[in-house]
Amino acid sequence: MESAGTARSPRKNLPVEARRELLTQAALRVMKRDGVGAATTRAICAEAGMPHGAFHYCFRSKRELYAALLTTDIDVDLSAVWPEVDPGAPPADNLRTLFRAYWETVVADPDAQRVLTDLTGLALREPELSGLPAWEHRSYLERTAENLDRFAAEAHVEYARGTAEMAEMVLTVFSGATTLWLSHRDDDAARETLDRYAVLLAGLVRPRS
Repeated sequence: MESAGTARSPRKNLPVEARRELLTQAALRVMKRDGVGAATTRAICAEAGMPHGAFHYCFRSKRELYAALLTTDIDVDLSAVWPEVDPGAPPADNLRTLFRAYWETVVADPDAQRVLTDLTGLALREPELSGLPAWEHRSYLERTAENLDRFAAEAHVEYARGTAEMAEMVLTVFSGATTLWLSHRDDDAARETLDRYAVLLAGLVRPRS
């Protein structure tokens, strides 16, 4: 039978970034299963199959871990959707395609969305985590703006408002839609809301001059 020490030994030679990723995913599993409050450094390391000291070797604080967890939601990969954006299609159709692709990443793991919502709430209450919600918001805005710029390039369009303003509007709607969906879990209602918003936002999109 394999001992705990033997089971952990292959991870001793992992680079720091690989260990950080393993600990981040372990923290998410603990939080999804037992709640954010149960994610002590010992519980996270045990879940990852690492000695307790590994946590402070990879993260300077829990704040840094929480930032890494929030980044997993910010860094959504939309690469598969860009080939589906058709420059000849109405802007509302292309926006609907983009919104639905992002939304599928939300509904794919509702427990992860719940954890991330709980983390943001915790950060608003804990002094040591002050500044983290603002950092999260800025990061979301930057990534959303990048996706909107990419969308404009792929669809051959431009916006009637600045990209930053458009990103704020999109982020506000998705944040609200996610919170409501976590409450009622009505997939059809959530998708219908986003489809309607795609039509509204298309009013601020025009062919590139």
